[in-house]
Amino acid sequence: MAKLIHEYWQGEDGAEFSVVRERNDAIRPAMMPDGRLVFSIHAASWHHAMQLQYDRLGLGTYDAGGLDDIAYTDEDAVEQESYLAGRNVR
Repeated sequence: MAKLIHEYWQGEDGAEFSVVRERNDAIRPAMMPDGRLVFSIHAASWHHAMQLQYDRLGLGTYDAGGLDDIAYTDEDAVEQESYLAGRNVR
């Protein structure tokens, strides 16, 4: 089962939780110029990631609101690994 890295960043004006991807790293400085990485998790799907985030922040049970959960694929993992090989974030 493929797992992707997700990161929780926090700044003065809020927080962001997302899958590590080039586009997310590219827009973060504009959206959160003072952001700092607080924690990272590995998860097999978005819902799994959200529950792990909720666990870490003490928020209880994540409610997906009836949305389907889709497991990450091996292709997703390969794409992320390729990006991570050259990743450079502040």
